[in-house]
Amino acid sequence: MSEKRYGKPNMNNLPYELGKEIFEEILNSPKVDREARRREALELERQMLEARKKEEYGK
Repeated sequence: MSEKRYGKPNMNNLPYELGKEIFEEILNSPKVDREARRREALELERQMLEARKKEEYGK
């Protein structure tokens, strides 16, 4: 079974309007709240560690 591979998209051949829309969407998208992502990651890590302890010690 062969692995699917995809080429890198070439934006040089896009129509001007479409390229402009894409860049406007990127520039106008809301900024990522990195602190919220960090808190979420820490909470998930805590939950995974608790689950691992329960599996190991049977509590």
